Amino acid sequence: MLKLYSAAKAEKIIAHYAPRIRHISERYGLPPACMMAILRKEIVEIDLFDPLADTLVWLNWQRCRLFGGPKKPLPTRPQGLFQKLDSSTGYAQIFSFVAINAVNFALDRGLDTLEGLGLPPERRPERDDPADRYMFWRRLLRDREFNIRLAVLNLISAAEEMNGHTDFAAYTPEEWKLAFTRYNANVRHITPYGEQVYQYYLRYEQ
Repeated sequence: MLKLYSAAKAEKIIAHYAPRIRHISERYGLPPACMMAILRKEIVEIDLFDPLADTLVWLNWQRCRLFGGPKKPLPTRPQGLFQKLDSSTGYAQIFSFVAINAVNFALDRGLDTLEGLGLPPERRPERDDPADRYMFWRRLLRDREFNIRLAVLNLISAAEEMNGHTDFAAYTPEEWKLAFTRYNANVRHITPYGEQVYQYYLRYEQ
Protein backbone atom coordinates (compact mmCIF):
# COMPACT_ATOMS: atom_id res chain seq x y z
CA MET A 1 0.00 0.00 0.00
CA LEU A 2 1.26 3.47 -0.89
CA LYS A 3 2.73 5.29 2.11
CA LEU A 4 1.71 8.93 2.45
CA TYR A 5 4.72 10.20 4.41
CA SER A 6 8.41 9.63 3.85
CA ALA A 7 10.85 9.42 6.75
CA ALA A 8 12.06 12.93 5.87
CA LYS A 9 8.51 14.29 5.93
CA ALA A 10 7.84 12.59 9.27
CA GLU A 11 10.92 14.27 10.73
CA LYS A 12 9.72 17.68 9.47
CA ILE A 13 6.31 17.13 11.07
CA ILE A 14 7.91 16.17 14.38
CA ALA A 15 10.22 19.18 14.25
CA HIS A 16 7.24 21.45 13.57
CA TYR A 17 5.29 20.09 16.55
CA ALA A 18 8.33 19.66 18.81
CA PRO A 19 7.52 22.64 21.08
CA ARG A 20 3.97 21.35 21.63
CA ILE A 21 5.15 17.78 22.10
CA ARG A 22 7.63 18.96 24.77
CA HIS A 23 5.02 21.09 26.52
CA ILE A 24 2.41 18.31 26.59
CA SER A 25 4.81 15.52 27.54
CA GLU A 26 6.53 17.48 30.30
CA ARG A 27 3.15 18.50 31.72
CA TYR A 28 2.47 14.82 32.41
CA GLY A 29 6.01 13.86 33.39
CA LEU A 30 6.84 11.90 30.24
CA PRO A 31 10.15 12.39 28.41
CA PRO A 32 9.28 14.20 25.15
CA ALA A 33 11.53 11.81 23.21
CA CYS A 34 8.99 9.06 23.91
CA MET A 35 6.19 10.77 22.02
CA MET A 36 8.53 11.85 19.25
CA ALA A 37 9.56 8.21 18.84
CA ILE A 38 5.95 7.03 18.68
CA LEU A 39 5.12 9.69 16.10
CA ARG A 40 8.19 8.80 14.03
CA LYS A 41 6.98 5.22 13.82
CA GLU A 42 3.28 5.93 13.32
CA ILE A 43 3.52 8.70 10.72
CA VAL A 44 5.63 6.71 8.27
CA GLU A 45 3.18 3.80 8.54
CA ILE A 46 0.20 5.90 7.41
CA ASP A 47 -0.83 4.68 3.98
CA LEU A 48 -3.53 5.37 1.43
CA PHE A 49 -6.00 3.15 3.27
CA ASP A 50 -5.94 5.33 6.40
CA PRO A 51 -7.69 8.43 4.96
CA LEU A 52 -10.05 6.07 3.13
CA ALA A 53 -10.86 4.38 6.45
CA ASP A 54 -11.45 7.78 8.05
CA THR A 55 -13.84 8.72 5.24
CA LEU A 56 -15.69 5.43 5.61
CA VAL A 57 -16.05 5.93 9.38
CA TRP A 58 -17.42 9.44 8.80
CA LEU A 59 -19.93 8.16 6.24
CA ASN A 60 -21.06 5.38 8.56
CA TRP A 61 -21.61 7.85 11.39
CA GLN A 62 -23.70 10.04 9.10
CA ARG A 63 -25.74 7.01 8.05
CA CYS A 64 -26.26 6.05 11.69
CA ARG A 65 -27.43 9.55 12.57
CA LEU A 66 -29.96 9.46 9.74
CA PHE A 67 -31.35 6.08 10.79
CA GLY A 68 -31.54 6.38 14.55
CA GLY A 69 -27.94 5.98 15.67
CA PRO A 70 -25.75 2.94 16.43
CA LYS A 71 -26.62 0.39 19.07
CA LYS A 72 -24.77 0.06 22.38
CA PRO A 73 -22.28 -1.24 23.21
CA LEU A 74 -20.17 0.03 20.37
CA PRO A 75 -17.54 -2.41 19.07
CA THR A 76 -13.85 -1.83 19.70
CA ARG A 77 -12.70 -4.32 17.09
CA PRO A 78 -12.63 -3.93 13.29
CA GLN A 79 -16.07 -4.31 11.74
CA GLY A 80 -17.43 -4.73 8.24
CA LEU A 81 -17.26 -1.78 5.88
CA PHE A 82 -20.74 -0.54 6.71
CA GLN A 83 -20.40 -1.12 10.46
CA LYS A 84 -16.99 0.51 10.92
CA LEU A 85 -17.41 3.38 13.41
CA ASP A 86 -13.81 3.89 14.53
CA SER A 87 -10.38 4.12 12.96
CA SER A 88 -6.87 4.78 14.16
CA THR A 89 -6.53 8.37 13.12
CA GLY A 90 -4.25 11.39 13.12
CA TYR A 91 -0.48 11.48 13.36
CA ALA A 92 -0.49 9.31 16.50
CA GLN A 93 -2.93 6.81 14.92
CA ILE A 94 -5.22 6.51 17.94
CA PHE A 95 -8.72 5.03 18.13
CA SER A 96 -11.53 6.92 19.86
CA PHE A 97 -12.13 4.16 22.43
CA VAL A 98 -8.42 4.13 23.28
CA ALA A 99 -8.46 7.90 23.71
CA ILE A 100 -11.47 7.69 26.03
CA ASN A 101 -9.71 5.05 28.11
CA ALA A 102 -6.67 7.33 28.29
CA VAL A 103 -8.77 10.27 29.46
CA ASN A 104 -10.34 8.22 32.24
CA PHE A 105 -6.90 6.93 33.24
CA ALA A 106 -5.69 10.55 33.51
CA LEU A 107 -8.71 11.51 35.60
CA ASP A 108 -8.23 8.53 37.93
CA ARG A 109 -4.54 9.39 38.45
CA GLY A 110 -5.12 13.11 38.88
CA LEU A 111 -3.04 13.90 35.80
CA ASP A 112 -5.64 16.26 34.36
CA THR A 113 -9.26 17.37 34.51
CA LEU A 114 -12.02 17.37 31.93
CA GLU A 115 -11.76 21.15 31.72
CA GLY A 116 -7.99 20.93 31.33
CA LEU A 117 -8.47 18.53 28.44
CA GLY A 118 -11.01 20.81 26.81
CA LEU A 119 -13.83 18.32 27.34
CA PRO A 120 -17.40 18.86 28.56
CA PRO A 121 -17.19 19.02 32.37
CA GLU A 122 -20.58 17.47 33.11
CA ARG A 123 -19.46 13.83 33.15
CA ARG A 124 -16.69 11.46 32.19
CA PRO A 125 -16.74 10.19 28.62
CA GLU A 126 -17.86 6.60 28.13
CA ARG A 127 -16.43 4.42 25.40
CA ASP A 128 -19.81 2.69 24.90
CA ASP A 129 -21.61 6.01 24.40
CA PRO A 130 -22.09 6.74 20.67
CA ALA A 131 -22.03 10.52 21.16
CA ASP A 132 -18.75 10.33 23.07
CA ARG A 133 -17.17 8.00 20.56
CA TYR A 134 -18.12 10.17 17.59
CA MET A 135 -17.01 13.37 19.33
CA PHE A 136 -13.63 11.87 20.24
CA TRP A 137 -13.05 10.31 16.83
CA ARG A 138 -13.89 13.54 15.02
CA ARG A 139 -11.67 15.64 17.28
CA LEU A 140 -8.78 13.17 17.07
CA LEU A 141 -9.02 13.43 13.29
CA ARG A 142 -9.21 17.21 13.11
CA ASP A 143 -7.28 18.51 16.14
CA ARG A 144 -3.65 17.47 15.89
CA GLU A 145 -2.68 18.81 19.30
CA PHE A 146 -5.56 16.91 20.93
CA ASN A 147 -4.44 13.81 19.03
CA ILE A 148 -0.92 14.13 20.43
CA ARG A 149 -2.14 14.89 23.97
CA LEU A 150 -4.33 11.79 24.09
CA ALA A 151 -1.51 9.71 22.63
CA VAL A 152 0.78 10.90 25.44
CA LEU A 153 -1.80 9.88 28.04
CA ASN A 154 -2.29 6.54 26.29
CA LEU A 155 1.45 5.87 26.39
CA ILE A 156 1.60 6.69 30.11
CA SER A 157 -1.32 4.34 30.70
CA ALA A 158 0.41 1.64 28.67
CA ALA A 159 3.63 2.14 30.65
CA GLU A 160 1.86 1.74 33.98
CA GLU A 161 -0.08 -1.29 32.79
CA MET A 162 3.02 -3.10 31.55
CA ASN A 163 5.50 -2.11 34.25
CA GLY A 164 3.43 -1.27 37.31
CA HIS A 165 4.89 2.22 37.73
CA THR A 166 5.62 5.44 35.86
CA ASP A 167 8.95 6.41 37.41
CA PHE A 168 10.34 7.04 33.94
CA ALA A 169 13.74 8.15 35.20
CA ALA A 170 14.24 4.60 36.50
CA TYR A 171 12.96 2.77 33.42
CA THR A 172 15.12 0.02 31.97
CA PRO A 173 15.34 -0.57 28.21
CA GLU A 174 13.02 -3.57 28.62
CA GLU A 175 10.43 -1.46 30.41
CA TRP A 176 10.50 1.17 27.67
CA LYS A 177 10.12 -1.49 25.00
CA LEU A 178 7.16 -3.01 26.83
CA ALA A 179 5.49 0.40 27.12
CA PHE A 180 6.02 1.16 23.44
CA THR A 181 4.76 -2.28 22.50
CA ARG A 182 1.57 -1.84 24.53
CA TYR A 183 0.87 1.48 22.80
CA ASN A 184 0.55 -0.50 19.58
CA ALA A 185 -0.83 -3.88 20.63
CA ASN A 186 -2.50 -5.68 23.52
CA VAL A 187 0.30 -8.18 24.15
CA ARG A 188 2.56 -8.91 27.11
CA HIS A 189 5.85 -9.44 25.27
CA ILE A 190 8.20 -7.08 23.44
CA THR A 191 7.45 -6.87 19.72
CA PRO A 192 9.48 -5.52 16.77
CA TYR A 193 7.35 -2.37 17.06
CA GLY A 194 8.57 -1.84 20.62
CA GLU A 195 12.16 -2.52 19.63
CA GLN A 196 12.06 -0.05 16.74
CA VAL A 197 10.35 2.73 18.70
CA TYR A 198 12.93 2.30 21.46
CA GLN A 199 15.71 2.94 18.93
CA TYR A 200 13.95 6.13 17.83
CA TYR A 201 13.59 7.10 21.49
CA LEU A 202 17.35 6.77 22.03
CA ARG A 203 17.99 8.99 19.05
CA TYR A 204 15.61 11.73 20.16
CA GLU A 205 17.03 11.59 23.70
CA GLN A 206 20.46 12.63 22.46
